[in-house]
Amino acid sequence: MMLIKLYNLDAAAEQARLAIFSTGNPLLTAETCVAIIDAMRSDRRYSDAYDLFHYYAHKAKSDLITNLCSSPIIIALCDEGKLDEALELYTHFLLRNRRPSYRAQLALAQGLVDAGRIDEAIDKFYCVDRSVYGIFIRGFLDLGNLERANQLFQELKLSDDSDTVAQASAMFMEHWFKQEMDEKAMECYLSSKEEFSEIYATAANAFLKVLLRYGKKKEAWLLFSQMLEQSKCPRKFDSESCNIMVDECFKLGKISEAVEIFHKSVGTVSHPQLAYRNLITKFCEQDLLSEAEQFFAEMCSKKFFLPDVPTYRTMMDAYVKKGRVSDAVKTVNQTLDASLNYIAKKVIVV
Repeated sequence: MMLIKLYNLDAAAEQARLAIFSTGNPLLTAETCVAIIDAMRSDRRYSDAYDLFHYYAHKAKSDLITNLCSSPIIIALCDEGKLDEALELYTHFLLRNRRPSYRAQLALAQGLVDAGRIDEAIDKFYCVDRSVYGIFIRGFLDLGNLERANQLFQELKLSDDSDTVAQASAMFMEHWFKQEMDEKAMECYLSSKEEFSEIYATAANAFLKVLLRYGKKKEAWLLFSQMLEQSKCPRKFDSESCNIMVDECFKLGKISEAVEIFHKSVGTVSHPQLAYRNLITKFCEQDLLSEAEQFFAEMCSKKFFLPDVPTYRTMMDAYVKKGRVSDAVKTVNQTLDASLNYIAKKVIVV
């Protein structure tokens, strides 16, 4: 898992190829294999993910690994637009009474909706998870079928999942903006804020993105300030909340404001490395390498998290762009050193 954290996926995959022959806990082995394939999918290394899956299918002693790994493979096929292949694999495991994960089913539902096959999606995945309502609601809104979208929304509101309901409200809000009915959109937003005494980060981030996308900057900053005030509650503020507004500042050329937001936010989020990675990437994109180095060094100095390979890669690419080859090589070498130091610190803590 350490190699996955660092996104050293080639080394992780090689270990996983050997792990399937171990006599240890089969569930732990299977979960490790799933994590590696899913990481490859996230990195868009689809061919490598498929190869590893086929290797497991032919070499693993137990069907457990193949059964569990089917889910990230289905999601990968959906990512690539290979919807019929994904459905075929899903049906194959379903007939063996091995239903893939709800994440895979949501990916299939989204793929069907995107392909204009919304009725088929509802027929197959209607009761998978409350999150599927958002997929169907957005699909009907995109088709202009407001009546059907609202019907699903009213069904969703009968649940006790206020966060999912709020996320669906953001979809209606965006729909009205697309129709150039700004007053209706803002009415939808304000009524959602009144209806729900607590809006968690996932839904609040959705509102933030819509407000910024449609030029409601003042309202977006007010919402962000309110979220920041509650940032000690991890469910109400996360690294994505920070990154959304940091990105907005960079977009406007307000670099100092971006750094100020980062400093106010990073100590409160549960995954600060994601906020560091985003800020470092933004500096590199703006050719502000000295600023990127400053925050990269700060990130490396932290005790309980470390840069992952995408962050190292960002720094390496920036050095190469500037012709600083020795610094690029040094950064590559730091990846291994960081992993060893991280393991050592974990051992000391234990």
